[in-house]
Amino acid sequence: MSAMLSKRLRSTFRAGQGHARLLLKSKKLLVSVVAVVLFTLLGVFGPFFVVDPLEYTGKMYEAPSWAHLLGTDVYGRDIFSQLLYGIRNTMLVGVIAGTIGLLIAIVLGGFSGYVGGLAGESINALANIFLVIPAVPLLIVFSALVKQRSLFLVAIFIAIITSWPGTTRAIRAQVMSLREKEFVNLARITGKKTRQIVFGEIFSNMISYISLQFCGAFASAIITEAGLSLLGLGPTTVVTLGMMLHWAIQSLAQQLGIWWWLVPPGLVLTVLSAALYTISSLIDEVKQD
Repeated sequence: MSAMLSKRLRSTFRAGQGHARLLLKSKKLLVSVVAVVLFTLLGVFGPFFVVDPLEYTGKMYEAPSWAHLLGTDVYGRDIFSQLLYGIRNTMLVGVIAGTIGLLIAIVLGGFSGYVGGLAGESINALANIFLVIPAVPLLIVFSALVKQRSLFLVAIFIAIITSWPGTTRAIRAQVMSLREKEFVNLARITGKKTRQIVFGEIFSNMISYISLQFCGAFASAIITEAGLSLLGLGPTTVVTLGMMLHWAIQSLAQQLGIWWWLVPPGLVLTVLSAALYTISSLIDEVKQD
C-alpha cells in the first residue's frame, strides 16, 4: 500500500510540474497576474498616501493636474483618492464573497459528491433552486431593505445568493468523478474517515480546480457589487468603484464631459474582472490538458 501511495504522490507531483510549466509559458496569464497584483498593491498601499476620498480638497470639476491626478468631482473631492479606496474596497468585497461562497461550496459540494444518496441529491436540488432564482432582483430586495449597508454585509449578500450554487455543482461533479479512483479506495481500506478522505485525499487533487473556481467567484462578486452600487444599493459607508460610477452618473458627468470621473473606475473594473476570468479560464484549459 505504501508503494502505491508513493507512486500516486510522484505522479501527482509530475502532473503539477507539467501544469506549472504550461502556465508559466502563457503570456496572457502573465499579463493577467501582473494586472491583478498591480491592483492589489494599489488597493492595499495606495490609500496610505492620499487624502480622505470624501474630503473637499479642491474646486468643482477640476481637470486632472499635479494637485489632483484624476481631477475632482462635483463636490471638489479628489477622484484619485476615491479610485484607490474604491479598488481596495471593491477587491475586499470580491475576496470576502468569493471566500465565503467557496467555503460553502466546498463543504456542500464535497459532502454531496462523496456521500451521494438522498442527502447529496437534496443539496444538489437546493443549489439548482438558487441557480434558477433571479439573483439580481433578490439582491436588490435585500439591499433595499437594509438602510445602512456595510461592505461586509453586501459581500455576505452576494456570497449567499450568487457565489456558492454554481461552484457547489461544479465541485460536486469533480468529487463524484474522483471518489471511485484507486487512491480513494486505498484510503477507505486504511480506515480513514469520510472527512479525511474528502478534504485530505480528494480536495488535495483539486487545488487547481478550486483556484479557478475562486477566481471566477471573485470576478463575479466585484461585478455584482458594481451593479448594486450603480443602483445606489451598494455599501453606504465606504467608497467602491461601483459607487464612484453611481455618483458620476447621478451628477451627469457623461453629459458634462467629465470623463476623468467615469473612465478610471470603469476601466479598472473591466481590466480587473477580465484578468481574473482569464486566469480562471487558463487554469481550466491546462487542467483539462
